[in-house]
Amino acid sequence: MVLTAPRPRTISAEVAARLERHIADDLSPGDKLPPERELCATLNISRATLREALRALEDRRLIERRPGRGTVVCAPPEPQLALSFEPSTDEGAREFAQAAELRRIVEPQVAELAALRATELDLAQLDEILRESHAGLTAEESLRLDVEFHRRLAVAAGNPLLVGVCEAMNGLVHDVRLRSHLAREGRRNSIEGHQRLYAALAAHNPAAARRAMDDHLADVGELIAGLDEILRSEPELR
Repeated sequence: MVLTAPRPRTISAEVAARLERHIADDLSPGDKLPPERELCATLNISRATLREALRALEDRRLIERRPGRGTVVCAPPEPQLALSFEPSTDEGAREFAQAAELRRIVEPQVAELAALRATELDLAQLDEILRESHAGLTAEESLRLDVEFHRRLAVAAGNPLLVGVCEAMNGLVHDVRLRSHLAREGRRNSIEGHQRLYAALAAHNPAAARRAMDDHLADVGELIAGLDEILRSEPELR
């Protein structure tokens, strides 16, 4: 795989990624961000850098800057697509296979579009998720970061309908994915696959991104197929 060197991200993109995570983790719709002067002092940045970061978040409709009222967190958009069914015990394996097939159809295209359209903010957010990921996490925390990484890829693709599709797929295969993250090998495979995807996106190489996603999903499929044996070989599950 030949990749060009990734372009360095701006300070404003890094700031926007930090603020976006703060909004997601700590704030609710209608909450206000601190005043600009306070944010500049806390983050040790200039007001021009902060305003560029806030513009990026405003473009994503995460915040709204209102004269005289400050910067307010927006409500998340209504889901663009919702797929739902309750797999029965008898049909669970077949329905999981169908959802996995859907992932193999959709997600390589998502990765390709993301490589073409990813902004500095998208790359900064994906990089932050990778920095938090390691094989020593609990299964639940590892899965949360896995799901968030794939959701952020869909956001980077620039089509909100694809975000809805990916979120629906995440729900359909949640239980199986959680089991795969019980295995240390599963957590390692997830991180390594995400690192290859990130490298392709950072190089803005759509063909490499598609290949990386194809390989990642193939690795996931192989791991799930042998998951029972893998879990039996790992006596201490985190």
